[in-house]
Amino acid sequence: MKIVCAYFSRTGNTEKLIKTIGYALEQQGHTVAWEKIETVKKASRFGELKKDIHNYPGVFIGLMSSFLREYFLKTYHQTEEDILPLTYPDVSQFDRIIIGGPKWARISYPVARYIHSVKGLKGKNVASVSTFGGPPLRVFEIELIEKSTERILTQAGASVISHLGLSSGYHELGLMPLFRFISYIRFLKPVKEFIIGSAYSEPLLTSFCKTLGERDSPSLMDPRRHLGSTPLLDFEDPRIKNWGKTMP
Repeated sequence: MKIVCAYFSRTGNTEKLIKTIGYALEQQGHTVAWEKIETVKKASRFGELKKDIHNYPGVFIGLMSSFLREYFLKTYHQTEEDILPLTYPDVSQFDRIIIGGPKWARISYPVARYIHSVKGLKGKNVASVSTFGGPPLRVFEIELIEKSTERILTQAGASVISHLGLSSGYHELGLMPLFRFISYIRFLKPVKEFIIGSAYSEPLLTSFCKTLGERDSPSLMDPRRHLGSTPLLDFEDPRIKNWGKTMP
C-alpha cells in the first residue's frame, strides 16, 4: 500500500516516532512518503501556550467529570497555526494516512491546520500518532489527544482506524518533575518505563503497524489488540534499534 506519514515535530520527539513507524511499514513492503508539517513562524513555548490559554479552564474542569470532559471535547474552539505549503496538498492517492504531532493539552495547532487544509481525507483510513510528556495517563494524556484528533478527522470525513500515543519523557514547559512524581504514584514506575523505545512501547508499535498494514480496517482499532501476535518488526534494524536513544 501507499502510505503518507504527515507530522509536526517541534522538538524532534514526534519525528523520531513517526520515522520509526515509517521504517517499520517499509519493512512490511509498503511504500512510504513523508510530509513534514512546518509552521510559517516559530513562536516561543510560552507564545504557543498563550494562543490557547482560553481553553485551559475547560481542560482542567473536564478532568473532574467525564460528562463535562465529553461536552468540552465536542464543543471547544480548536486553535490553529499557519503552516507552510505542503508537499502533498492532496492525499487522495494514498491508501493510508498517518498524522502525528505532540500533545498540546489536545491536538497541536499546526496539525489541526493541516487536517483542515489538506485535500483528499474524505473516505480515507487515517491513523493518529502523538507524543506527550508524562506517563500514559488514560484521561489527561491519552483521551484528551485522541478524542480531539478524532473529532477533527471525523469532521473532515476520514475514518480513524487506530491511535498510538507514547511518552517522550520531555516537556518544554518544565513539567517533568511533576510527571515523574505522578508516574511513581499512579504506576509505581518511572516515566522512562513508558518512553519511546522502551519495552512498553515496542509491542504497541508492532500492533499499530500491523493494523495499518491490514487491507480491511473498517473501524477504530486499539493497537493493543495485536499484543499477542508475532512481532512484524525487525528491531535489530539500526533505524529502529536506536530510535529512542537520542531523546532529549
